[in-house]
Amino acid sequence: MDVDDSPPHNDARDLVQSINGMYRVLDLISEQGSGGLVDKIIIAQDSLRAFINTVCPGAYVSLTKVNFSALDHFIVKPIGVYGSKEEIVRLLSSLGVIEDHVAVQLVANNSGSSVSRPSLRSGLYVVRTNCEATSDEQLFLVYWPEDGTWDDSAPSSMKRNRVTFMRYLTKMCDQVTALISPEHSRSIVWSEQDGEDTMTEMEEDQDESDRMFTFEVTKTNEQEEAVTPRPGFKATSEHIAMPQPHPDAAADVGLQKPWLLYGETTQGFMTIGYQAGRRITEVWNRKSTSPSRMQLGGYLWVKNDTLRVNENLQAKELRLLIDVGLQSRFPQLCKQFQQESIGISSNARSAKASQETTIREKLEKDLPGLAPVLHMALVDAIIEKFPQVFLGILILDRPDRLQALIELYPDIGEELRRTVPKLNLGKINHRDYKLFKERICIVQSLRRQRPGFDIENEDFLNIVLHENMKHVKDTVRAMCRGTTPHEQPKGFIGKTLGAIHSLVSSGPDSEFVDKVFRDTETAASTISDAQFLAELDDIEELPIMETIVSDTRAAAFDHFKSLLTKHTKTLTHSVLRIQTELCLAQVHRESASDEEQQQAEIRKKFITEINGQSEAGDHSHTFEIESVEDVPYYSHSVQMQIAGSRESFEEPKLKFTVHLMQLTAQDLQSLQLDSSTIPSPKFRNSYSFKVPLGYSIVRAQLLAGEKILLATTNRVGDLTVYLERLTAIEGALTRNGYGKKLNRDKIGDFVLAFDESKRMLSVVATEKLLVHTFVYDDARGFQANGSAINLTQWYTEGTSISHACFICGSEELLLVDSFAQARVYSLTTMQFRPATLNLIQIPTAVYSTPDGSCLITAHAVGSDLALTAYHWSTFGSTEGIPLNIPDLPIDQLLLLTSLTSRNIVHLVALDIDAQLCQSFALDITRKVTEFTFKEKGARGGAAKSDDVTAHNCLIDCHAEVWTRFPVLPAVQRETITFSSSRRPRTLVFITDRDHQIFVPHFHDLIAHFERTSKKPTGNLLKSIVVSATTYAAFANALLGDAEWSVSKFRAGEWLAEFLCL
Repeated sequence: MDVDDSPPHNDARDLVQSINGMYRVLDLISEQGSGGLVDKIIIAQDSLRAFINTVCPGAYVSLTKVNFSALDHFIVKPIGVYGSKEEIVRLLSSLGVIEDHVAVQLVANNSGSSVSRPSLRSGLYVVRTNCEATSDEQLFLVYWPEDGTWDDSAPSSMKRNRVTFMRYLTKMCDQVTALISPEHSRSIVWSEQDGEDTMTEMEEDQDESDRMFTFEVTKTNEQEEAVTPRPGFKATSEHIAMPQPHPDAAADVGLQKPWLLYGETTQGFMTIGYQAGRRITEVWNRKSTSPSRMQLGGYLWVKNDTLRVNENLQAKELRLLIDVGLQSRFPQLCKQFQQESIGISSNARSAKASQETTIREKLEKDLPGLAPVLHMALVDAIIEKFPQVFLGILILDRPDRLQALIELYPDIGEELRRTVPKLNLGKINHRDYKLFKERICIVQSLRRQRPGFDIENEDFLNIVLHENMKHVKDTVRAMCRGTTPHEQPKGFIGKTLGAIHSLVSSGPDSEFVDKVFRDTETAASTISDAQFLAELDDIEELPIMETIVSDTRAAAFDHFKSLLTKHTKTLTHSVLRIQTELCLAQVHRESASDEEQQQAEIRKKFITEINGQSEAGDHSHTFEIESVEDVPYYSHSVQMQIAGSRESFEEPKLKFTVHLMQLTAQDLQSLQLDSSTIPSPKFRNSYSFKVPLGYSIVRAQLLAGEKILLATTNRVGDLTVYLERLTAIEGALTRNGYGKKLNRDKIGDFVLAFDESKRMLSVVATEKLLVHTFVYDDARGFQANGSAINLTQWYTEGTSISHACFICGSEELLLVDSFAQARVYSLTTMQFRPATLNLIQIPTAVYSTPDGSCLITAHAVGSDLALTAYHWSTFGSTEGIPLNIPDLPIDQLLLLTSLTSRNIVHLVALDIDAQLCQSFALDITRKVTEFTFKEKGARGGAAKSDDVTAHNCLIDCHAEVWTRFPVLPAVQRETITFSSSRRPRTLVFITDRDHQIFVPHFHDLIAHFERTSKKPTGNLLKSIVVSATTYAAFANALLGDAEWSVSKFRAGEWLAEFLCL
């Protein structure tokens, strides 16, 4: 069983909505399979959800998410019910769950209906006896049958559905009740067990040893030509009805009643409706699929749409439209636009180049005045940290000009801030400055640590301040060690050496001086230059220090002067570059803006012109484009992304709808096994196409593979013939170049004939007596089969052709002329057959049977339609065979077709008033003698029972379940664990007669099954308690307030068992 969505549960035509407390759990639907329509039993999820959540709210979320544990808190006590529809409706009425009008609708026979009236689909239903939620639920599990389910002659598909539903019913309920109507119970045939089966089996076993047989040839059938009609199928459809007049349609619009389509192997009918004129708008945006590049080109150029292009399109968008289609449609305008655009671009480039030259020259000219300003900016940065360096130097301050320059070019301020750190103002790397700094630091250290040292040792201080420092340090250290240098450094005079000697000869002083030298080397490198220079003012007060302080400042000035010269030059070139770049960028922006403004103006002018020119002439579509762009699409092509719409006004049209007749897979199989089977077709699929007003459909023929041959004439009578799939015929009708076209001037009035097997089309010019023959080729369509055939030599002047049809499967064409003569023309020999059939009058229609055996003519006799069959093999030599088929419509074409095989011929007609499509099967025989090869002395066939049963399946359906499904499975599920409350299995037949016969008959059924099937059954079947009673007794026992003595199940386990079947 499949898990699927059943048809919408809120369908007003579904009577389950009108029955209180009824829930569908299994549904029977039809689906299109590879071999036709097939029946399918599915779980009705919506209804099952409603039932479960009524019993235990919230327990059912989805079919895979059911809270079985919560459901197990509730107990269900089910009784299975099946049987006659009338009796089930009687039960529902007794329960008070249906009203009288619903009961009438339930018992109505809807077989063959297209569900146009309210009905209850066949399926398995739960009916609650108490709509109040209780811990113990007493409920009926009802199998609602199809129309004809309980007929022993039901189709095999219906029998299979019956067995499947009965299996669910008997598995889910230990107590089953069969409600049998009086009509059905009267027709049951009761068997008498006489041991014949056993004897037959013994004889067959004995015969198995024989191996020699004698055969003989026997004449089994000698038949004459005959065509015997018998009742065929009936199928209803709500579409078989007169079309309703449309308020916008004119009186002569051509609406007509449904009619049958030609078809040798495929059947269907066509309806017609009026479609008012309307505006059709196809809108595209970023969320929708836009047309391809090729489609866009077709709209712009090939189809010549009226254009409404956005005048503010960007250049890239307009260029795209020009490349796709505008260039081809408006070549002069596009050429003029491109020339103007090139001219604007050229002028813009020239103007830009001129401005660039002017700006460069002006900036170069202003460069000499720029350097002093930048120089002073760097000087200000140095003074901010070393104000003592530039004391007494004239500083030309130009802060206003610098600020104006930075405001005009902000990047100059950034460049200046990046340049200042490059001056490395934290440390002065000047050699003389460093030496002066060290000497001054030594002197200052001696003075701080030995007050009065500068007065007592002035000579030594002069040596420290002015002599070679390295030599002084080496000499002092040597003397402190008590030695005298062997070589006096050059430049050391005796006085200097004496001064040092006098200083260090006094023990503690020598150590002190040596320590000062060592500490000062470290201190001079750690004190910042800014702090050192700031302290020079105090040091300068000592006369002995004036000269060295002045020299120190001069050395620092020289250091910064060198830096200023270098970085001012670099900064000047950077500022010139910044000015040039910014000025040129501004020029480029202004130039581009001016150019774009001019380009936008000519784009707007160009678009206005193409929009205006596109309106010239008559156009069916208006194409509005707001924006367009190329979007990468996969890896090998480009998809267009369009924002806009395409609007058209569709003229009023006639809408034709083809309704296909379909057979179920079971019907197809049955017809293959038995050609006399009467199927139950349905009309499910439909296909529509539209033609303009004034056009006519002169022939529509359904072909195998859901194809159609469609012949149309336009307003002047020109003929066009199409052969397409039903899904593609709409597109073929709307595209030029499709179909085979023949001008009315060439063919005049005509009749058509088409043979499906040869795919040959004949267009017979009725007045000109010409036959144009075409053969269909899949690659090239209809191709002429030679030149037109002139028939004038075989007909007298003034003769015209009234009807034409092919002899199915051949290249011979039947022609009926205006003198009611029917003749057969061979397209192979180009000659008429010698035989001529003289008809009593010109027929209203002629038909060739799909098997190629007969011609059938239709004549109007008063208000009746008379049909006559003529075998092709004896054409012209017999009077024909009248077909006694009453009540055929005289104003409609009939359909002569075949089902599954061309030998199974049916004549089909429509009954508009009854919304019915009905057929008459034609049993066609030819003059033939048949022989058979059979065993000599053998019986002609199995002996048939004299007792023909009609509704025994109401009882025998249990044996069908046992035969198809295991009685005692080899591996059994243990879904039901609450076994202590199970009751013995019972089967109660509720009927008004023969109560005493049901029990032995059912026991015989069990015995026969066990004996013939050899299936393991254990004691399961024999333990079933069978009984029969009246409906009154049944109602007293179960329909009152009494407690049911039936099996109890936990609701969760019971439903799990159902879902696992």
